[in-house]
Amino acid sequence: MAKTPTFMIIGAARSGTTALYDLVRQHPDVFMSAIKEPNYFAFEGEPLDWHGPGNEFVNNSVARWEEYTALFADAPDGMAMGEASPLYLWAPQAPQRIRARLPDVKMIAVLRNPIEQAFSHYLYARAQMIEPLDDFDAALKAEPERLAAHWQPLFQYSTFPRYAEQLARYNAEFPKEQLQIFLYEDYRGDPKTMLSRIYDFIGVDPAFVPDLSHETNMGGQPRHQWLQNLVMRPNPIASLAALVVPESARRTIRDMVSRRNLARDTMSPATKAWLTNALKDDISQLQDMIGRDLSHWLEQE
Repeated sequence: MAKTPTFMIIGAARSGTTALYDLVRQHPDVFMSAIKEPNYFAFEGEPLDWHGPGNEFVNNSVARWEEYTALFADAPDGMAMGEASPLYLWAPQAPQRIRARLPDVKMIAVLRNPIEQAFSHYLYARAQMIEPLDDFDAALKAEPERLAAHWQPLFQYSTFPRYAEQLARYNAEFPKEQLQIFLYEDYRGDPKTMLSRIYDFIGVDPAFVPDLSHETNMGGQPRHQWLQNLVMRPNPIASLAALVVPESARRTIRDMVSRRNLARDTMSPATKAWLTNALKDDISQLQDMIGRDLSHWLEQE
């Protein structure tokens, strides 16, 4: 019988999911899929024909059930098995697809202030050299045109973090005890406690403490476009390096170079006010849904 995950990190994007994947997989009783974001349930049964820059990130998703279960074939018996695909929170059909295949799976969601998340998503796309516009406001205004052209989901900055709308779909399919929800502030403020709760939730020793020293997936405006392209986008030099340098070493080098080449940016007050107004209804619903005060997400500085 094919092995399948016992838990999933379903999102949200730009809310520490890559770091969480790396931290959870350090546990000796956890097996994580080697592919961090298989995205299987986001697109199951759909053609992978997304357009726009960086479309390979989603068009290379795991498309077949046999291919998906193969990700867990090497897991030792008795281990908690997991994967992390932030697109599951966004994808409208993902909850129904997950319930049909894995009705008992446990799910973890980490939610970030959606105004911050939208801007972080933009800066991440800039760092990955797939967002051509160097102005966030211009990128927001380009969303309708990009959506019509079937650009990959990442570019839906203002609608991607509508968490109440997204979680409502999961609540319709699963009992609440199968979904554990955290805030990004929980991770930034006390990661050890949050991880202990996650370990307990997925059924492994909650006393284990992972190495918390590595920071991943920085975003920002590239100081030197040519250098960012060299380390982030497919090119002949990267292909040659892949032949002789282990993947873990390539990631370390890539992250170090990228971090030094990125300049932090800020959102304009006008753009922040527009985003806050666009998302405040969802934030209000989310507050009631998860029973936590989120009024600070709406503060205008």
